Amino acid sequence: MNFYFSLFQLIETVEYLSQNVQHLASRALRISPRDARANRELLEQCESKLNEVKVLLNNKTHISKITLRKAAILFQILQVSYKRVLILASATSNVGHDDEESIKAVWQMLSLAQRHYQTLVKTLFDLTGIPVTLTLDGAVDNAGHDFSAIVQGESALQQESLKLLEKAIEVFGEEQELAEKLTVIRKDLLEMKKRMKHFVPGPAVEKAENAAPAQGTQPSSISKN
Repeated sequence: MNFYFSLFQLIETVEYLSQNVQHLASRALRISPRDARANRELLEQCESKLNEVKVLLNNKTHISKITLRKAAILFQILQVSYKRVLILASATSNVGHDDEESIKAVWQMLSLAQRHYQTLVKTLFDLTGIPVTLTLDGAVDNAGHDFSAIVQGESALQQESLKLLEKAIEVFGEEQELAEKLTVIRKDLLEMKKRMKHFVPGPAVEKAENAAPAQGTQPSSISKN
């Protein structure tokens, strides 16, 4: 567990670092006109070295790509959990303050999302002995003041989590401690799914569940071979 999880994080880190260096190199003239040429040449050299590292990690690593995909599933679950926390935390200030029922519902969903995220982070740290490095891509949508839209968005993310959890529970069946934690999270989501149908009319939740597959996060550098 420790090895392939650590390796996946390293591959992802190099991937993002390479992109960031490339981004800086392309803008060196605007960032620091005074030393533009020297900075750009240095960044281009860094980018070249990082590309070498990336090639080595992807082509020379003696570990099954299937095993790395398992780590990718855990990262996907973690990313969706964090996104739920981020969106719901923002929603707490967007819901009308005179709507006590809606505020209470949002806080219930946020509390569950926070618990799931904290559980995942602690479990992965306990199993691997290393902190989780989480990188989110793109901007997080803001549901605004519409409570129905907030519930619909949370329902879609929960549905995405359920699909990933089912896959993870199946592939990590031999790692009992991890599988048990994932099973508890899945049970929580199924129970919350039932309660959320009372927050807003059924069609809004059903629409979100049907749209959920389109929001899936795909692994990047581990998709080769």
